[in-house]
Amino acid sequence: MNIGFFTDVYTPQIDGVVRSIKLYKQALEDLGHRVYIFAPKSLKRGSIFDFIFKKEKNVFRFYAVDSLFIPGYPLTLPISYKSTRAIPKLKLDIVHCHTPLSMGMLGDMVALMSNVPQVFTYHTYYSEYAKYYFNLGKLKEPASKIIRKLETFYCNRADLVIAPSEKLKKVLETKMKIETGIEILPTGIDFKEFEKVNSRSFRNKYRITKDKKILLYVGRLGHEKNIPFLIRSFAKILKQEKDVLFIIAGNGKDKENLEKLTKESGLEDNIMFLGFLNRKETIKAFGACDIFLFSSKTDTQGLVLSEAAASSKPIVLLDDPGLTPLVEHNKNAFLSKEDENEYARYVIKLLRDKNLYDNMARNSQELARRYSIEKQAEKLVQHYEELIKNHKDSSWRAKLWSKMNKKINISLNISGGLKKFKNLFK
Repeated sequence: MNIGFFTDVYTPQIDGVVRSIKLYKQALEDLGHRVYIFAPKSLKRGSIFDFIFKKEKNVFRFYAVDSLFIPGYPLTLPISYKSTRAIPKLKLDIVHCHTPLSMGMLGDMVALMSNVPQVFTYHTYYSEYAKYYFNLGKLKEPASKIIRKLETFYCNRADLVIAPSEKLKKVLETKMKIETGIEILPTGIDFKEFEKVNSRSFRNKYRITKDKKILLYVGRLGHEKNIPFLIRSFAKILKQEKDVLFIIAGNGKDKENLEKLTKESGLEDNIMFLGFLNRKETIKAFGACDIFLFSSKTDTQGLVLSEAAASSKPIVLLDDPGLTPLVEHNKNAFLSKEDENEYARYVIKLLRDKNLYDNMARNSQELARRYSIEKQAEKLVQHYEELIKNHKDSSWRAKLWSKMNKKINISLNISGGLKKFKNLFK
């Protein structure tokens, strides 16, 4: 099967969407399929990134500029003679879009012109994120509503929408009234990454003693991640547990404010900001920590929760129904109300009760094993095959294409095509 992934974020960007795309690409290729990725070029022109990433097999790059709303994230201009010319030659069997933005629009056009099914994975709750990133004052709410309408329009153009969590499926069905079929498919875990992790080297590198308990957060440092809540909760934990260190790994536009809050709270000796960690160091951080902390309520699946579970770590997070099947209250995690005292109590309970801690750590690994990337890729292929099988009979694209063919005899020959085009006006 020839599969086209269309995305507005890809390497060298590092986030949950990129991680999901790379995992599925490798797993699908391991199953014998060919995956072609259509993505933006690196924003760092002339850097080593251009040299490294332009060499990646079956990846076609398009021009991009820096986004005004989220600096460092590309706004793709789907213009590339070389890349667009290659698309018809690939004979795609299915188009899978990972964005409703410019590359998603290109993917939609390719699906239409190639007469193949289009799948859309709704990775990001765009209309909710607009409230945090659009500096529009009183217009934030109207802007969010407009974006939601655009999202709804795009979802309803797809043949299948994939939601990575039950939470997101509910949003799509109730708030956005999506009419297209929706399937839940969480991103799988590559367990090979979590084998033979040298967590001791992580402690040695950052001079963390064996007796120090590590609480960990990994992710973007943005307002929507609600990290000040974790810092305030940690202050309460520290009053009762002295040998505890809170590590915050990641970068983002709120880093400076978070460091300022840490200093104002007198916690600078107990909170460590590590900034960006490469993949290997991130896995080591998961291995070295004792408990993983999470407080976002805007995430659509929380891939870091999967990674914490794969690392056999208990998790404490805010109760966000349907976020991921990899956390279960009182089994491998505690789901807290957005109350700093309750959140702190759950963490302290895990720190003090070794039997409880060991059981939850074991349960995390068992839950994670149900969602390997291999299993999830096989499910994705089943969805593809079903769509392709039924495409000619039920797809609105097929019907539209059929009507167009009755009116215009389309030719790939340029001169012949132009002649036929002129004849329409005679």
